[in-house]
Amino acid sequence: MQCYLCKTPSKFFIRKNGYDLFRCPHCSLVQTNLGKPYGQFLADFYTAGYFTGEARAGAYENYGRDKPYIVKNMETFLSRITHFKPKGMLLDIGCAYGYFVELALKNGFDAYGIDPSIHAVSKVDPSFKKRICSGTLSDVSYQKNSFDVITMFDVFEHLADPISDLQKVRGFLKDDGIIMIATGDTNSLAANILKRRWTFYIPPQHLFFFNKKTITETLQRTGFAPVTFFRIGKWLSLSYILHLAKTSGESKVASVLLKIVEALRLGSISLYLPMGDNMVIIARKSHAECLLW
Repeated sequence: MQCYLCKTPSKFFIRKNGYDLFRCPHCSLVQTNLGKPYGQFLADFYTAGYFTGEARAGAYENYGRDKPYIVKNMETFLSRITHFKPKGMLLDIGCAYGYFVELALKNGFDAYGIDPSIHAVSKVDPSFKKRICSGTLSDVSYQKNSFDVITMFDVFEHLADPISDLQKVRGFLKDDGIIMIATGDTNSLAANILKRRWTFYIPPQHLFFFNKKTITETLQRTGFAPVTFFRIGKWLSLSYILHLAKTSGESKVASVLLKIVEALRLGSISLYLPMGDNMVIIARKSHAECLLW
């Protein structure tokens, strides 16, 4: 398999959930060999089960119930954004049930969202549902230079062609606008200790796995310049933590504990995990020609 970024032949890294992951020996980018058309995969995979604990998805345990903790994490993102842009037009890519759009609207932004999941868009609050559209970046055509802020939280690793998508995002962004990307860091301590059990190694939905070096390279190729990097911990429900440990962490103990926790109705207890494996990048347009390849 050829490396998406540098075209070096990648080497087999791990096999998980029936999919092979390859790691580039030159630039260190890790990528999933999806082996199927991406468009059809989107339609088949991001259904209700993705947000409600279906085992094959290895994703959210109960996205609706966990809204308070998801929003709490998003408040951290918004506080960072307002240091650069206290108001303006905002687009949240991969907005799911629209929680960040709702939060941004409450804080004075003219916010919009997009998500490929028909199920997720159906769950958006009716009061601002007209601001959310179902589809991918290739499906939409927002006005050029229209957004002050564009966000991608736990989305970038899902994209089949992140360079192409970033080029489109760049066109939507104002010249003085910012983008914020939150994704996993393959160079983090958690990734190095947990190895194949690291929760970000979740094929097939996660297609690319970045570190600071590879995501910087990706941004620079599309005419962006990183402004700041930082790491975050996350508030998660006990049920979600055990669900992740059961699915992505491949823990049989967690599977048993999850049943007990749910039976005792303790799943909504929240815990803060300062794992440090989530990196967040804020970038601006570099105002240089994009490096096409």
